[in-house]
Parts: sequence; structure tokens; C-alpha cells
Amino acid sequence: MKQLLLIIGIGLLRITAEAQPFIDFPTNGAIWVNTEYTYTFNPPNPIPDSELTDVDHYCTTGLDTIIQSNTYTQVFYCGDAYKGAIRQDNGVVYFVPSDDTDEYLLYDFGAQENQVLQDVYVGNHYDESFMLQDFTVQQIGTEIIGGVSRRVVFVDQFRWIEGIGCETGLFMEPWTNVSMYENRLECMSVNGMTLYPSSGIGDCSFIVGLASVNEVHFSIYPNPNSGNATLQFGSFQSQVNVTVYNSLGQKVETITALNTDNVELNLIGTSGIYTVEITTEDGRRTNLKLVKN
Repeated sequence: MKQLLLIIGIGLLRITAEAQPFIDFPTNGAIWVNTEYTYTFNPPNPIPDSELTDVDHYCTTGLDTIIQSNTYTQVFYCGDAYKGAIRQDNGVVYFVPSDDTDEYLLYDFGAQENQVLQDVYVGNHYDESFMLQDFTVQQIGTEIIGGVSRRVVFVDQFRWIEGIGCETGLFMEPWTNVSMYENRLECMSVNGMTLYPSSGIGDCSFIVGLASVNEVHFSIYPNPNSGNATLQFGSFQSQVNVTVYNSLGQKVETITALNTDNVELNLIGTSGIYTVEITTEDGRRTNLKLVKN
């Protein structure tokens, strides 16, 4: 009888552990604010100065879409262009970029310690490009955030927080960098309640110190291409200067675009990787990579 009770007890413990539900990624009313800071040294001051150089606001508004027979939640630059789509399946969060139909692993909140997560989607900190990276899970923990106990997955010294995202940003680079810049998830809120970095009343629509940074989202499509491509600004611009350099750093094309949200690129040259430098009227500069087949 004691042996039977022990077996039953073990069974109950297993059922209880497996029954703990995953916290869903928010599908409506969510706002993520990603920021980038650049650091510069000014000797003899040993402490570097920081400058806010980029801000991205992402939103979910409850809109769904069907991709490859799966239902996804659409993610937008708040009040602007479509960023991509997210779905969650048993703690695993997948992402489909706006110009793709393939899904990529974004987070795995059911991962185990020392597990290798392969081909994780990693967004570039200054444009719409991305790469797939393998990560090893160092530690699994829990933390009370927004009044809820959430799974926390430690990967490469950063945390993935269940129902919130990565502490370096929703799609940002989850690793330590040495290039004198820093990415942050500055704020995350759902339905008027801030969940990260600390809980409280109010959403992340407006954050002191960020309003002066204009959101401009540049992208090139198709990429790769045969030399003909469209550079999309993401919003209407009164003046943008575009300079294209080849792999040797030689200037091959210069364009000044006025009162438009895009410009056509027609590269005459050899196949290879080109750098497209974009400078807005207020002096902000962005570099994109263009691959000509």
C-alpha cells in the first residue's frame, strides 16, 4: 500500500509541474520601446558620455494574419509600418519578418539549462536585416514582474523574460558588444500598465527624453538584387541624401531625395556587397548593406 501511495504521489507531482501554463505573449494593447545608446570617451574624463541615437516603438493591436496555415499576431511600428508577425506554441515564440513567409525562433521559454537553441532570430541594431544565431542556455529562473511569476531564461548574459521579451529589446541583439553602443528594452507595457523595467500605471507611449528622436525605418528590397532596388524610408521625408559605396569604399552613386518616402537604386557595377549611407535632413545617419548578384 505504501508503494502504491508513493507512485500516486509522484504522479500528482508530475501532473502539477506539467500543468503550469506558459504566459502568452501579448496580442493586443502591447507597446515595446527599444533604444540604442552610443558611448564616446572624452579624456581626461574616464567615464564615457552616452547619447541616445535610436528609438523604435513596436505595438500589437489585436490584428491576426494567416501565414503557412498558422495564425499569427501582427506587430507594427506603432501607428506606422508592419514589422512582422508573432505566434506562441507551448512557450516557444516564433517570428515572421514583414518581407518573409518563413518563421524563425525568437524565444523559447520552455528551454532547459545547458540546452543549445539553434537558429535564433537576431535583429540588427540599425536596420531591418537579421541573422540566425545559436545560443546556449546558462540558467533558468523565475521573477515576479507585473505581479506575475515569469520564467526567465539566461542566454549569453542577458535575460529572456516570459511574456515580455529580451531585456536588450524585442528584436535586438542579445549579446554583449564591444562597439561602444548599448541596446535596451527601455519600456514594455500592456493595456495601460507598465510591466518592464518596473510595474506601474501607465503605458510606454511617451517616455521622457525620447520624444526628440524621430523614428525613421530604412529598408531595401529586394535584397539581394540584380542592381535595381527600392530604398524605403518608412515615412515621408523632406530631404534625404543617399550615397552608395562599393566593397573598396569607393563612392559609386549619390542621390538627393526630396519630399518622398522612397528612392530607386540602379547600380551599374560588378556583383558584390555595397554600403548604402543614408543621411536625413536632421543629420541622422544610417548604413545598410546591399547585395548585388
